Amino acid sequence: MKISLIIVTYNRPDALSIVLNSIDKQIVLPNEVIIADDGSTSETKQLIAKFQQNFPVPLLHVWHEDKGFRAAATRNLAVKKCSGDYLIFSDGDLFFHPQFITDCKKNGRKDEALIGSRVFLSERATQKRIQNNNYGAVFPLISNEIEANRINSVRLPILNKLHKPLKYSSALRGGLLGVWKKDLEEVNGWNEDFLGWGLEDTELVARLFNSNLVLRKIKFQAITYHLWHKTQNREQLSKNKQMLEKAISEETVKCIKGLTVLQ
Repeated sequence: MKISLIIVTYNRPDALSIVLNSIDKQIVLPNEVIIADDGSTSETKQLIAKFQQNFPVPLLHVWHEDKGFRAAATRNLAVKKCSGDYLIFSDGDLFFHPQFITDCKKNGRKDEALIGSRVFLSERATQKRIQNNNYGAVFPLISNEIEANRINSVRLPILNKLHKPLKYSSALRGGLLGVWKKDLEEVNGWNEDFLGWGLEDTELVARLFNSNLVLRKIKFQAITYHLWHKTQNREQLSKNKQMLEKAISEETVKCIKGLTVLQ
């Protein structure tokens, strides 16, 4: 298994620095890291260049012009650039427990996709880490820095065996996703018709499910911590919801505008 870790970012170099530091401290490293940049300014490029000097694995940067929220399109750029056969997608505001890659690697099975969970940190805890550039990647269950999803801070891999394969639900999110590259290519990648924040990851999970891929929630391991931020602009959410509902009702597998444009 050759793992490509793909991180989406947009104009948040302070958070990205914490994310990259947490990757550097992984017990088992990915084979490469690709920053899928949704049009950030040069500050992000300079940060990545600084990390590239001493990063333990290849650190690549793909960028496209800022034309609004186009996370699906920039993820596809990263997929085309990557060399791994197993892809882990994450966001630029999630940093990782030191055994995150270890856990993903142990659970990456044929014909399955993994959906991860997050621990939400408070605004105060987030600002503290950004000011100190300190990721502090292990938070106990009783930590007063956790704002929500506290149970997701518990790492007991044996409990994950109790979780059965998931049926599709519109509540599923694919922003933290492990999937074989060949399976992603089978559904033509991320749907670039999704513009503006919201549900492009859920629509991808729906199409993976429609392709008969087994979906599994990876609980009590592969822990990530979500850095607080203000609510995203959701003006496109209604249109995105319509596209999601269409993919579900029509049992769509391949999107038209994805890794390639289908006729």
